[in-house]
Amino acid sequence: SIRAAEFIANRYAGWSVSRDAVKQAAAQAVGSLQAWIAKCAGAGTTWQADRDAFQSRMTRAGAHIRSLKELSKAVEEAWAQFEQLENEGCSYETPAELAEALRNRQLCFAHAVYLEAILFALRSGVGSRGSCIVLDPEGERVHDKLDEQWRIAPEDSSFREQVLETVVTPGGEVVNEWVPRRPIPEADAWFETAWASFRSGEIFDTGTAIF
Repeated sequence: SIRAAEFIANRYAGWSVSRDAVKQAAAQAVGSLQAWIAKCAGAGTTWQADRDAFQSRMTRAGAHIRSLKELSKAVEEAWAQFEQLENEGCSYETPAELAEALRNRQLCFAHAVYLEAILFALRSGVGSRGSCIVLDPEGERVHDKLDEQWRIAPEDSSFREQVLETVVTPGGEVVNEWVPRRPIPEADAWFETAWASFRSGEIFDTGTAIF
């Protein structure tokens, strides 16, 4: 995100939209933020409790051991928590804790979207791959010394040629789509030349990313 912001700042320094439209959008965003902060005064849960809830959910359902059953439940719980957080806020005591409360809005939303994407991948049949295993009663035994609950879905290697793209529409719908994997760009840059191009600003004048 920092690199994207730097690129935009260097390549699109001039105004391309109405200044009045920007001011109006900013005012609406600030107003919405202030309205949410006001809700926090009467919130029934603390920002710490909310943080613990979605962090525990991600560990339980989205870490290295996954299952369709657990993920289906986790996705429902995640969106329910996000809706409650949006409607009721979360309590805080100090300005520093207000920052954490605001961070909860972003983190809670992000974890719900990530869980939806993981669930979509499992339903697509991607199987166990990379750093995670997918529990499956009909799958393969992990090891002879582990009991029957440790059966996993085998990997479908055809997904190695695809990338899962997840987008949230302006209306709040999460859209997942498998797209062909793009090849890694060829470049003859190495650290010294790439760093020099960055320091001089030359990197922002080309249409090809160096790193």
